[in-house]
Order: sequence, then C-alpha cells, then structure tokens
Amino acid sequence: MQYQCPKCQSRKILPVTQANGPVTRPMVPKSLVILVPTILLFVILLIVNIGMSIFGNGSGQTLMFITLAVFIVAAIAGVMFWRDLPDFKISMQAFMQSQKKWKCRDCNHEWEN
Repeated sequence: MQYQCPKCQSRKILPVTQANGPVTRPMVPKSLVILVPTILLFVILLIVNIGMSIFGNGSGQTLMFITLAVFIVAAIAGVMFWRDLPDFKISMQAFMQSQKKWKCRDCNHEWEN
C-alpha cells in the first residue's frame, strides 16, 4: 500500500479517527520512551560541556561524569530498542493497515482505502 495522498502525492498524511471501530494503536516499546529523552538530554549536556570548555576554564568533573552516565544510559536504551525494533515495525505496519480513513496535511484531502 502506498502511504501518500492520491491528489497531491504528498507523503504527509494522517489517519482520521473512526468513531464506530475499535481503536488500534501501535505498541511503542519502553526502550524508545527512554531513548528519546535520554538522547535529548545527552545533546544538551554535550553542548554545555563544549561551551564551558571553549568559554570557561573547562567543564567540571561532575558534569563530565553526568554526561558519561547519560551516554551509557542512551547506549543501553539504544541496544534495547534495536532488539525491540522488529516487533515495533510489525505493530506499526498493522496499525497503518488497519486505518481506513486518511487525511493529507498539505492539501486537506480526505479519502478511504
């Protein structure tokens, strides 16, 4: 199945909620819920470390240890998500195939499969 708008060929589409049918949602692994905020926190800490090294007397040991700990947590969560990825992909495909009504975000065109 092609997931694009039949009118404008855009891939920016959204499923439209259906009131009469059961709600099916993809199963999001907990490792992904941990991974995304951890990566964001790691990037912020990395920018702070680099900024303090350039504009200050260097970043302190505590900040370096915290950055290292966040990196280790992100690496572990990344490996856990990599192991969960096949199940997540299957549940996402099942979710996409169960949707009947779609709406394009570019041209607001609605259609049914």
